[in-house]
Amino acid sequence: MITEKGVVDRIVREKALVRVRQSSSCATCEARSACRVENDKEMVVEVRNVLNARAGDYVEISMPARSLLKMGVLVYLFPVIALVIGAAAGNALAGNFGMEANLASILGAALALGTSFGFLKLIDRSARGKREYQPQMTRLLVSAGTHAPCGDSK
Repeated sequence: MITEKGVVDRIVREKALVRVRQSSSCATCEARSACRVENDKEMVVEVRNVLNARAGDYVEISMPARSLLKMGVLVYLFPVIALVIGAAAGNALAGNFGMEANLASILGAALALGTSFGFLKLIDRSARGKREYQPQMTRLLVSAGTHAPCGDSK
């Protein structure tokens, strides 16, 4: 389980927008561009407000590492595999369409890559509704009425 601590920025219906300070692992993360980064050090994560937190509360959010790994492999590996298979298929079928092999490879690769992005979009829509692929608010650490723990920068 991957956990981070943050401050509830605001509540929107049943969702909480939690401002999380980027950890050192964020600097080397391949998916850092996908996060909603507000500035160099903080990002905003939307989670279901299952703990009835209020703006200013200090909370812990978590996400199963396995889910993150599965989606990361799918998002980064699937398009590359589709690109290679599309190029090989285009090359193999070039003669059937009376095309030059290089051009057919490029067209096959582009078609397969575009198809893989469409497939990933469908998976994204499906995963949004599944709890295992969404960050969860796991603990209310400090209520808004008290001060945040000293020395904890997350």
